[in-house]
Amino acid sequence: MPDTPASTESAAPQAPRRKGSRRGYIWLIALVVLGIALWSAYWTVARGMAVDVLRNVTEAARIEGGEIACGGQRLGGFPFHLQLDCAPLSLRSPRGESAGFDAFRAVALAYNPWHVILEAESPAAMEFAPASRLAGTWETARASFRVGTSSVERADIELTAPDLALALPGLDAELAASSASLHLRQTPQRVSDADIAVALSGAALPGAALVLDARASLTLKGGAVLLSGRGADLIALLKNEEAVEVSEVRVSSGEVTVAAAGTLWIDPAGRLNGSLPLTIAGADKLPALLAPYFPEGSNVPASLAGAVMGFGKPAELDGAPAVTVPLAFDAGNARIGIIPLGAVPPLR
Repeated sequence: MPDTPASTESAAPQAPRRKGSRRGYIWLIALVVLGIALWSAYWTVARGMAVDVLRNVTEAARIEGGEIACGGQRLGGFPFHLQLDCAPLSLRSPRGESAGFDAFRAVALAYNPWHVILEAESPAAMEFAPASRLAGTWETARASFRVGTSSVERADIELTAPDLALALPGLDAELAASSASLHLRQTPQRVSDADIAVALSGAALPGAALVLDARASLTLKGGAVLLSGRGADLIALLKNEEAVEVSEVRVSSGEVTVAAAGTLWIDPAGRLNGSLPLTIAGADKLPALLAPYFPEGSNVPASLAGAVMGFGKPAELDGAPAVTVPLAFDAGNARIGIIPLGAVPPLR
């Protein structure tokens, strides 16, 4: 009787399993286990180095007369990053500057430890000069630092819903915004200087209906020292003539937009000097915009708007008609053309 297809198939000899494929799986598993073991060893060594660095930095600060106090210190983050948690964190420099945060964490990717992310919870307070204090709250605060061989190459700070109070000698100011950011980097081809960019969105001053968006881009001569981590005297930097090159300042509120560029610095007495010509679109709307900042019935807002439109040169801003007026600061006294605006409190 002839074989049927089914009987022929069942009668066919079975192909032997290859031992080589089984060995391949064994080698793959061995390599994975080895990789995990090596990575675990690397992370453990990196964590140990981080502990040593933190201990050395804390001890160095103590020897120099400062302090770094990390409450509830915890260092973890295995397997892909290193994370330091402090609750709270307090810092004090030998010169007396201080900062305190309710909670703080620092994160670095294990495979890229030169990029560090910092997060801070509010409330927070900083004291950076005699009788000078900054206090604030926020929803989120995050900073990113890219570290080079000898200093930070770039720093980026972003805050969500900040509410800040600044106290300086002769000046108290408060500011709330939907978001704020600060970006700092070494100036390309001028590595001793620093580029600084600041932005505010939905900013409001207490007691006023005015809400504005603002941004500024500037270069600070000698400002790269701010990224060195060795401490820097910002006031001393500002006392170099034409220390601040303002590439752009732009403030918008409602139908009014103000743009400016120029140079600024402070003299040995801390008084503001320099020129910052203003280009203003919607200058006719200035009286209504400025009225909340003057006593009821004051004619200053209308007079200021009239001076701007009378002395200003015709210009254009973002495609809209505008005027340009010369804003100057001389020993702290501000003026538009020949019209005095008042004195700016000195910085010391």
